[in-house]
Amino acid sequence: MQRRAQLDNSVWAKERLAQRYEQALVRMWDDLLAQGRLPDGGDKYKILTDIPFRESIKIARPGGDATSYDLGIKSLELDVPGESMDRAAWSALVENFRRQGYQIVQSDWHHAKFTPHDDGTAESTVTFAMHVTHPERKLRVAIDGEIDVQWTTDEDQFGKPLPNHINARKLRLFTRTGTPAFKKVATIDPSTPGNPREVHPVLLHDLDGDGLSEILLEGCNRLYLNLGEGKFKRKELFDSSHKMAPIALLADLNGDGIVDYLGVDKSADLLLFKGTADGGFTAPSGRREGRGPLDNPQVLAAGDIDNDGDLDLWVAQYLPSYDKGQMPTPYYDANDGLPSFLLLNDGKGGFQEATEQAGLAKRRNRRTFAASFVDLDDDVDLDLVVVSDFAGVDVYFNDGEGKFTDGNSKILGDRFLFGMSTAFADFNLDGRTDFYVAGMGSTTARRLEHMGLGRTDMPDVHRMRARMGYGNRMYMGTPAGFVEPVFKDQVARTGWTWGMTPLDFDNDGDRDVFASNGHASGASTKDHCTHFWCHDIYTNSSQVNDAREKLFSETLNGYLNRSESWDGYQKNPLLMNLNGRGFINVAFLMGVADQFDSRAVVSDDLDADGRVDLLVTEDNWKQGQKLHVYRNILETGHNWIGVKLREEGVGRSPIGAKITLRAPGANQFGHIVSGETISAQHAPTMHFGLGNTDRVDAIEVRWTDGTVKRLDSPQLNQYHTVLTRD
Repeated sequence: MQRRAQLDNSVWAKERLAQRYEQALVRMWDDLLAQGRLPDGGDKYKILTDIPFRESIKIARPGGDATSYDLGIKSLELDVPGESMDRAAWSALVENFRRQGYQIVQSDWHHAKFTPHDDGTAESTVTFAMHVTHPERKLRVAIDGEIDVQWTTDEDQFGKPLPNHINARKLRLFTRTGTPAFKKVATIDPSTPGNPREVHPVLLHDLDGDGLSEILLEGCNRLYLNLGEGKFKRKELFDSSHKMAPIALLADLNGDGIVDYLGVDKSADLLLFKGTADGGFTAPSGRREGRGPLDNPQVLAAGDIDNDGDLDLWVAQYLPSYDKGQMPTPYYDANDGLPSFLLLNDGKGGFQEATEQAGLAKRRNRRTFAASFVDLDDDVDLDLVVVSDFAGVDVYFNDGEGKFTDGNSKILGDRFLFGMSTAFADFNLDGRTDFYVAGMGSTTARRLEHMGLGRTDMPDVHRMRARMGYGNRMYMGTPAGFVEPVFKDQVARTGWTWGMTPLDFDNDGDRDVFASNGHASGASTKDHCTHFWCHDIYTNSSQVNDAREKLFSETLNGYLNRSESWDGYQKNPLLMNLNGRGFINVAFLMGVADQFDSRAVVSDDLDADGRVDLLVTEDNWKQGQKLHVYRNILETGHNWIGVKLREEGVGRSPIGAKITLRAPGANQFGHIVSGETISAQHAPTMHFGLGNTDRVDAIEVRWTDGTVKRLDSPQLNQYHTVLTRD
């Protein structure tokens, strides 16, 4: 602690000062949240009216016409400097919005830049977002922008730094009138007072063959049988005494044509629950041959990598930072975690390790959150994409016989990030596979970059700071490799992102993305993030150390007891694809911008009405988890079509299949993968929005052995079932 205090007073002195000025921002945000917790929604307008400032406040004005998007969405840029308002004028403006019937739903505020001056004054730039409704007009407004603050040398009545001038600029307003696209129809909360329970993992699969996906929640041992029309019947998932870890996989692993359930016992070994003809699972027979106990498995990915007709496995693990005083080293390219394993299937659900023989041993000790076998280069074999915290993306290309070579040189964009999940799709509509990786976008890292702070004895640490804290990264497939798009900033800074799911929520023919956000929301918005960037990443030792463990427990106390936050109160984004040219966040306009700490997310058309629904988990730390179900009720008039793959008889697996839709001017495709999103698995279903396209020439399902099943002139606006056997 003494060493950290010395560094705070020297290297990080400007950041400590920034934290002092940030107290005023924290107090305002905390007060807004406190009002929102009141039964009547409180009075958020009073908090805004009472913003302390000495001389003036300005709000930018519109500088041009609004831009129109699909679904009645409009955006307006406010980039003309506004007139100075004194306290009375500001109060009158705020009160005018209240009288007109606008209601403030939620907001967030982040201290993006800080510049201290020699005379004791300072300047800050605050990025903010605010979500507003007008219930009577059925209007939703999402506002974001920047606020420049010039500080005085004085304090307000609460002892917080007092602003002199406040200037809100670079404002954007996104508006939409009408019913939101999504409606929350269920919340599954298995916890009871004193008995917190998890729901992870969240798995979707049509177990009974009726065309509708069941919901399997291993964490609370629940199975929700889908009865159609939004109705479910709850029953126990397993009649088993096994205590399971929050990771699982649904796939036909023993080659009998029936989906099995692969889980991990908390004694840390793989257990295979064999599927039965009636959609159930038998008790596991015991431990899998060829594997000893696992320590903390996080990923189960399946695919037939050697083209022998059965599913092989990639089992990856996660070693949490801080545990026993160790930290990932280096924090931007750590390969010091728990080992991953390639397991080859003997065709009967028995596995043998083949990691080294397959060429996958060099970076097997990543701290991995997601991994998938997927055909990246369209050569009809399954490559491997591994996404890891404290490292980023690793790509391996398959030679067709289960031997892999390092493909990181094919990532022509920046591959470094705190990796969490992946979404595979053709996002820019050029006919090649792209992928989008969840990361952590950090305002604190950007603030430190602006001030140019960092330790001279460890320059590589802060040299990588901006790259690691950039956020999500999207990679577009090209003949030369994977590049980041020109619109990369539009998809990068969604927050601390965990899970992702690609979906065409508006059936217009391009893939949108929904992401789950937020790490730890505490009693206050005071953020632990400064400790991480100023000290923790410089720890530079992955060795267990009792003294560091004690240090971490002290510095993490506010985060651990939730008196403060760590990237808390973030809103879940829904990135709407603009026909392959970019994305805009429409989550609040569409009804899914909740600010709870989210984790797993999957999408599925649960009621088979052609509109894809969403399932999102909420993590409440020691209070347990909840699953929120959002039904898509958007009316667009667009056509759609879907394909459901199903095991039947001894044959191929849906996992690894590529599904291609051929239509006049509207070819699309998608991959059936596993392991790509944290603590969840999608059903083997592919949904395609068609927009105004009124004919599909064919749908082709290409299995991993290269065989193609073709459906000619399939009927629109319905799902078509394709069996894994010919």
